[in-house]
Amino acid sequence: MKRSLLIISFISILCFILSCKKEKTDTPGEFKQVNLTEKQKQLINTSNAFGFEFFKKVNEISGSDANMMVSPLSVSMALGMTRNGAANGTLEAMTSTLGFSGMNDTAINQSYKYIIETFTGLDPKVKLQIANSIWYNNTFTVEQPFVLANQQYFDASVTKLDFSSPTAVGTINSWVNEKTNTLIPKIIDEIPAEAVMYLVNAVYFKGQWKYQFDKSKTEQKPFHLYNGTELQVASMTQHETIPFYSGPGFAAIELPYNQGNYVMSLLLPDAGKTVDDVITQLSQANWNTWNTQFSDKDIQLQLPKFKYEYNEKQMKPILTDMGMDVAFDPINADFTRINKDGGLYISKVIHKTYIETNEEGTEAAAVTAVEVGVTSAGPDQTYYFTINRPFVYFIQEKSTGTILFIGTVMNPNL
Repeated sequence: MKRSLLIISFISILCFILSCKKEKTDTPGEFKQVNLTEKQKQLINTSNAFGFEFFKKVNEISGSDANMMVSPLSVSMALGMTRNGAANGTLEAMTSTLGFSGMNDTAINQSYKYIIETFTGLDPKVKLQIANSIWYNNTFTVEQPFVLANQQYFDASVTKLDFSSPTAVGTINSWVNEKTNTLIPKIIDEIPAEAVMYLVNAVYFKGQWKYQFDKSKTEQKPFHLYNGTELQVASMTQHETIPFYSGPGFAAIELPYNQGNYVMSLLLPDAGKTVDDVITQLSQANWNTWNTQFSDKDIQLQLPKFKYEYNEKQMKPILTDMGMDVAFDPINADFTRINKDGGLYISKVIHKTYIETNEEGTEAAAVTAVEVGVTSAGPDQTYYFTINRPFVYFIQEKSTGTILFIGTVMNPNL
């Protein structure tokens, strides 16, 4: 009898301890302020400025009513690695396009290194993984300073690979699949004969909402497309006090992940306004202003669930229009810091993304591959924030304003 009581007591104590641990685990952590030097603030602003310009060009050139998402961070990282191989006019054009004019190689590379080291471990319950790799043909010679710079600052894995092997495509895609947690299973379909190198960046994000939505309250609600069509979409609801901002032609809220360092900012155009009306206002100056003017408000929120993948197929005209045309020119491009014999140019840039947002949180991924070719071989009342028409969203690190992803949801059912 005594033995039975002891066993029961032990089990009760064990269950109590485990429940306490679970409660502690489920409790959001504390917001961490990332303290930046003036130089680092400049770098973040520069990175965001590139992101806004890139996103606006994608929206302008794509001209589609389909859902869209890009990761300026991923594109910038892949181009940043490639930039370490550029020289002369090509180096100047890439530096200017990325927004780093007037800065030397060390300062630019250190900015990328800072982002990788600081943001990936900022919130223990938000998984942010930034991975870089370089793959080059085993018949191709690569300058060691180029390799060492990308290893030191981008933590890039560098692999010599037989591009003629039937397994080469699968090897690169397997790396992409792993680094995006299978969200983006492949980035290339084939390796052209002129390709000698791939510089690949992968960003993976998984964040749990600080205030999760109750699945039992998710219902089919109307969503109004711009063409006048009304759809029924699975819409989540919650009633919370969250940051709100009324901007020029739009209203915005912030939904925090776990401790609040990472947030999803949702920008809903006012009635009679469009997503394009919001996007045309995107700039670093406006972004800094908007970010400081959010204040807590009692919000009754309705937000559609959404899940989609996006493949931007017009990277060359987008980056060319942004000033990087010489890098794509087989005759005038100069990447002699990759190989001193020259004859190299960017033959292709591939950018794929994926996002799923539901009651628990958000899972997102982005991959950018640069293919290098050779020319010879507090409120007074509840505010109803009903997202029932196309909107813009960001995923950002709040204390610095660093943007990881930017997208639009034109149709949650696509």
